[in-house]
Amino acid sequence: MKKFFKKLVIWSAIFLIVIIGLFFFVNDYLMPRYVASPQVKVPNLIGKNKNEALKILKLKKLNPIIQGVKYTLKFPKDAVLFQNPKPNSIVKVNRRVYLLISGGEPKIKMPNLIGKTLRDTKITLERLGLAIAKIKKVRSEFPQDIVVEQQFPEGTNLVKGDSINISVSVGPKLGMIRVPNLLGKSLPRARRILRGYSLRLGKITYQSSPNLLPNTVIDQYPAENKLLGIGDSVDVVVTKGF
Repeated sequence: MKKFFKKLVIWSAIFLIVIIGLFFFVNDYLMPRYVASPQVKVPNLIGKNKNEALKILKLKKLNPIIQGVKYTLKFPKDAVLFQNPKPNSIVKVNRRVYLLISGGEPKIKMPNLIGKTLRDTKITLERLGLAIAKIKKVRSEFPQDIVVEQQFPEGTNLVKGDSINISVSVGPKLGMIRVPNLLGKSLPRARRILRGYSLRLGKITYQSSPNLLPNTVIDQYPAENKLLGIGDSVDVVVTKGF
């Protein structure tokens, strides 16, 4: 027990010495350096161009951090919208100053127009502040006046007032036939359906399927609604028995 108490006293003394040493280090070295570090007044950067604001902060020996971008009509693009700390705050040199930058006019997400009628497309674009620049008429498997192509993919960022080009279907060529849906039909019935559309049954590929009756169509090529000429064939994949 005596040895234990002796060690306890020694370690307690060492711990106390360390605490006292840390106190004097912080009090006599760190705190004076911190308190004595120069201070500076934060300039007003609201409305200034981003590049100009960065230069001003660096001259003031402050550390600029661009926190993000916000789209707005109130400030031109690349202008400072918000800053933290606020203007005229007194801070230490090298203090971080966070800036929120204007992205300019709010962006508009390009909608998906494929499959819409020309009338619906015009209404959709007008509501978003967009317009149609040019309409190209094309032959396609889509019915007449259906949009089949758009200049910008869905989700593209646009600005209010932008115009886009679209392609609109004038319908399929004369003599073209829209392929019927054969999926889930028996092979004999699929053959009859194709005959009714002046089409033929083409290549037959067999595939095992434990859940369907034999000779059930599970895939077809071309797919439903594709266009073929009179007398063309449709290939199918059908189930086979075990």
